Amino acid sequence: MLEPGPESRRWTRHNIDVRLKVSLESGGRRDPAFGRGSSLSEGGMGAYIPCVLEIGSTLQLEMTFPYTSSEVTLKAVVKTCEGFRYGLEFVNVPEHVRVEIMKNCDSAAMQ
Repeated sequence: MLEPGPESRRWTRHNIDVRLKVSLESGGRRDPAFGRGSSLSEGGMGAYIPCVLEIGSTLQLEMTFPYTSSEVTLKAVVKTCEGFRYGLEFVNVPEHVRVEIMKNCDSAAMQ
């Protein structure tokens, strides 16, 4: 769903607060970091992750969304960066995770 305006987005963003475990593949091993997700849409999220990530990097995210109780794991690509604030786009999202994302977007929209 596009929002009107000069900077139209593909999906509506919703405010959330969720702890993230982030893994970036580096030299054949995964280096974990922790961050906070602050906005969620059907296609991605905004997050504060206190480490340097390159635009285009693929991350593995582990989190429990605020409106569901199950932990999910999914992949995301770093699309934007402002300091340690990143715009992440979800990729290859399994259907059961997509359902959880939609539930959380719907619940956050009612808040």
